[in-house]
Amino acid sequence: MIVVVDERELVTEGYTSLFGREGIPSTGFDPVEFGEWVNTAADADIAAIEAFLIGQSDESFALPRAIRDRSRAPVIAVSDQPSLENTLALFDSGVDDVVRKPVHPREILARAAAIRRRLTAISSFTDIGPIRVFSDGRDPEIQGEVFALPRRERRILEYL
Repeated sequence: MIVVVDERELVTEGYTSLFGREGIPSTGFDPVEFGEWVNTAADADIAAIEAFLIGQSDESFALPRAIRDRSRAPVIAVSDQPSLENTLALFDSGVDDVVRKPVHPREILARAAAIRRRLTAISSFTDIGPIRVFSDGRDPEIQGEVFALPRRERRILEYL
């Protein structure tokens, strides 16, 4: 699941819709609502989150710290302002990556997967006979050859 946080309802609904078209579950929060939710949500709910997408709000610089208290999921900021100072301030606040609008949901997913790969020092995989199934979003390998699967089928295989 991807969690989108932005003070503009149009933005949260837009990204939720775009992720839905890609087959990725997502939900949107306004910053105040998110602050309450992140502190009270069950650990299982927090663990199910693949990435946090932070947009515009007065609390953009405080949200990454609140997220880090509960989760190691990638935190990606979407910046409307092409300013070096704003980008550096976002990194200083604890985000893992900053992207500029417009950004495609697939790019966000790819960046989140890359961040997760870097966070896990040891690549986690399962060998089943000649098949190697990765749990970090990579395509499986059959006898050492990459076997490309659509995202949905890959996730089903990872689950099994």
